[in-house]
Amino acid sequence: MLQTENNLNQSKLGLLYSKLTVHFQPIFSSKSGKIFGYESLTRHISMSLNIKDLFLEAKKNGSIFILDMICRRNAIKKASEQNINSYLFINICPETLFYPQHEIGITDRFSEEFGFPKDKIVLEITEQSAIENYEVFIKSVSYYKKRGYKIAIDDFGAGFGGPKLLSILEPDIVKIDRHFINTMEENHFSKSFIEFTVSVCHRLNIMVVAEGIETATQLKETVNAGVDLLQGFYLGKPQEKIQYNYVTT
Repeated sequence: MLQTENNLNQSKLGLLYSKLTVHFQPIFSSKSGKIFGYESLTRHISMSLNIKDLFLEAKKNGSIFILDMICRRNAIKKASEQNINSYLFINICPETLFYPQHEIGITDRFSEEFGFPKDKIVLEITEQSAIENYEVFIKSVSYYKKRGYKIAIDDFGAGFGGPKLLSILEPDIVKIDRHFINTMEENHFSKSFIEFTVSVCHRLNIMVVAEGIETATQLKETVNAGVDLLQGFYLGKPQEKIQYNYVTT
């Protein structure tokens, strides 16, 4: 009976995951206003689905590795189909780096399968998950770096890693958590945190993204703070079909 239930659950997951697709949100250069890249965001093609809840459930039921690989492949496949020639930002779950079935070279195979260059792929590692084994984690991230991928820390300032994760990873890009962008107008700490992060990262030749920009004031203030890249609904919402455009800063 238990085996039958497991088979049914796996069948439901397979059907659910097979309906996942990708939308792309533009990321702009603050200096030129040109497209710097696109973040790939997982969506379901036939139903309204909370993707965050989907990943949380996958962690509980043990399917996080499968889900993460499907999302990576979808992102690279769709980006290739739309002839994206800028950077492609892909979120990856730190948990998958420790997964027993994690094979070296899977992302490489996706890149080669769809002809999308590795040096145009930015792997975003979220701060929202605690990292239990830093030795394995660093080894995995170093592998990706050596293969030519760019590394970004996502949700910087909102999770477990903070400056420690920054010093360990030595990423190419840091994405400041949207909380600080959304509260910078009334919260002096948020504004100071953004300026501090920009200052530290620029000394280390790390680019900084302000994500979650929703107003003209937030756009102006983040540009004045010296961030390199801009992302948010005010500038461009996630869409299935990409649009090449500019933003005036």
